[in-house]
Amino acid sequence: MDKGLIQQKLDNTFLRRALKNFAAAYPVARAKAFEGMDFEELRGRIANFKGAGLEQLPALVERFTASAEKAGAQVHLCTTPEVANRTILEIIRSKNADFLVKSKAMTSEEIELNHYLEKNGVSCLETDLGEWIIQLAGERPSHMVMPAIHKNKEEVAELFSRETGRECPPDIPSLVQTAREALRSGFLAGQVGMSGANVAMADSGTLGIITNEGNGRLVTTLPRTHIALVGVEKIVPSLSDALDIIEILPKNATGQKITSYVSFIKGPTGGDGRELHIVLLDNGRLQLAADPAFREALKCVKCGACANVCPIYELVGGHVFGHIYVGGIGLVLTPFFHGFDKAEEILKLCIGCRKCNEVCAARIDIEGLIVDLRDKIRKPFGQKFLFGTLMKNRKLFHAALRTAYLAQKPFQGAGGRIRHLPLVLNRETANRSLPPIAEKPFRDLVETGTGKGTGTGEKVLFYSGCLADFVYPEMCQDTVTSLEKLGYTVTFPQEQTCCGIPARYSGEMEVARDMARINTDVLLEEDADYVVTICPTCTMSLKHDFGKLLADEPVYVEKARRLAAKTFNFSELAARKAGAGSLGPETRGRSKTQDAARSTVTYHDACHLKRGCGVHEEPRKVLRELAGVEIAEMEECDKCCGFGGSYSIKYPEISQEVLKNKLENIEATGAHMVAVDCPGCKLQIEGGLEAAGSAVTVEHSATLVARRIAEVKVELET
Repeated sequence: MDKGLIQQKLDNTFLRRALKNFAAAYPVARAKAFEGMDFEELRGRIANFKGAGLEQLPALVERFTASAEKAGAQVHLCTTPEVANRTILEIIRSKNADFLVKSKAMTSEEIELNHYLEKNGVSCLETDLGEWIIQLAGERPSHMVMPAIHKNKEEVAELFSRETGRECPPDIPSLVQTAREALRSGFLAGQVGMSGANVAMADSGTLGIITNEGNGRLVTTLPRTHIALVGVEKIVPSLSDALDIIEILPKNATGQKITSYVSFIKGPTGGDGRELHIVLLDNGRLQLAADPAFREALKCVKCGACANVCPIYELVGGHVFGHIYVGGIGLVLTPFFHGFDKAEEILKLCIGCRKCNEVCAARIDIEGLIVDLRDKIRKPFGQKFLFGTLMKNRKLFHAALRTAYLAQKPFQGAGGRIRHLPLVLNRETANRSLPPIAEKPFRDLVETGTGKGTGTGEKVLFYSGCLADFVYPEMCQDTVTSLEKLGYTVTFPQEQTCCGIPARYSGEMEVARDMARINTDVLLEEDADYVVTICPTCTMSLKHDFGKLLADEPVYVEKARRLAAKTFNFSELAARKAGAGSLGPETRGRSKTQDAARSTVTYHDACHLKRGCGVHEEPRKVLRELAGVEIAEMEECDKCCGFGGSYSIKYPEISQEVLKNKLENIEATGAHMVAVDCPGCKLQIEGGLEAAGSAVTVEHSATLVARRIAEVKVELET
């Protein structure tokens, strides 16, 4: 990815303000639009009928074609963009026309129809206000629903002035009036009209179109020839299915209860010379629908919500975070519609926060598809060695980390933290400090007696993760102390190694599979009740990813299932023991007012804990009932902190901008401490706070519970 383009977008103050304002307003409007409705039930229905339709998409296309032609339409199934463009040009020429008036259609952007027609002597007029602005600017849309969100009124005024030949003031009502006047003649002169469609019904051959401007109806009714360009995945079995999509689309796209215009169009049957041509676009869709690994991407209803909530899109916009289709789903669709060469760089831009999954109208695992697609793109030189040789070999990897402990010393400042790395690496730490690699990793401390499983309670295998093991061994120690005080017997398997997420997120799937096999065998070798992690990404790996990675290996399918069933994050398991006296009879009956150690913290939800593992309330229960603290909730408590593992190294400029938003929300609470359940979040937030000179500290929930245990012990002794 062009770092200069990224920085250009980060420096664009209007773009940043416009996207930030929309990102702040959207969740409020969306929540209001869905009031009284069961979003999960609605999107579940959509996911089910869209999924079933994709499994029989060729038959659905045939059924729609027959129904539409029976109703009087002419249907053209086009396999490629070239065929679709040529078909549309032939229809226009058959009417002796050289002017096409258009309503908004993302499929026409996909096949670059305007450029093709203009090269062949046909002029096109976009009549959607946003699309017209984009057309005048010679750009592509930066959002599927709001194509000109990146343009300010001054830029629009300049475009309109150039187009109309008169000075247009940067006043929004005036600009809208100018657009009305300029476009009106186009509607009247249009010889052929074009639209897209939001949905197509196989049982009746009907198209459903929803718009907020009257242009859609004008374009589809005033010209005597109407061309509808529709992706084949838009076909659903019936009207009831179409109504579900029409119900969810405006609410999820812009937070509207309903759009201004809902239109249903069937082929002309009056014999008055009107024609409806439906151009069904394949462009790899039928092949994708037959691919069980990636077909769910075609469930997309094109609401654009994945971009609305994406922290990366919010910073850089769609001209960076996408190709033609933008946002999370755009990253997934690009390789199938436009080739992997167009997708290589943008696939790396996803930070993996899974926010898109949370709002997707069709319940698509967008983030999971993005990660899986990275396996198919070219990898940087040396990456194979890093993951395939170094990280895959536990002893070699751990030896390298121990060597790094010595190598870091010249760069450590006051307090031992690393503030500046040498040469080009300094760019990655310019706005934060980093914790040093510990002198002794936790696995060495275990050998001296910690976490050796000497208790008599339910047996827990502690899977620490690499970061906690080698950078935060005291966090691991606190985890063992807390779990043992809660009545568990804790053992640390020495043969455990990296969970494989760094390899998987970098597209090295075979290495990730190897690590999944190794860890599955190690963690099932001992008979234990639970496997506990303190890193949500590791939890997600053990609980979900191992099963997916090893799904084609019968010997490991059942093993992965058993491991998933017993894997829990620390707070998730600790919450089961929360309550009065849970840390021992000596704490029973203590009230909040009697507890001198009680204080106020704010809590940051780790992306992979909340949206990857579905754990949200348990950490708060642990903090209140076991750690003895009050919680001052911050704004956007579950918004990404910008860490994303190696993402913060590959894209430090983006990572730091995401972090700034988190730090502002933390400081606004007035809390003296941030509680987290992820070592990576601790590293990112702590480094940002220290670099900013803040007195706010960051601690893992396990540390706060262990600290409370120590405080109670001191109180009792005194």
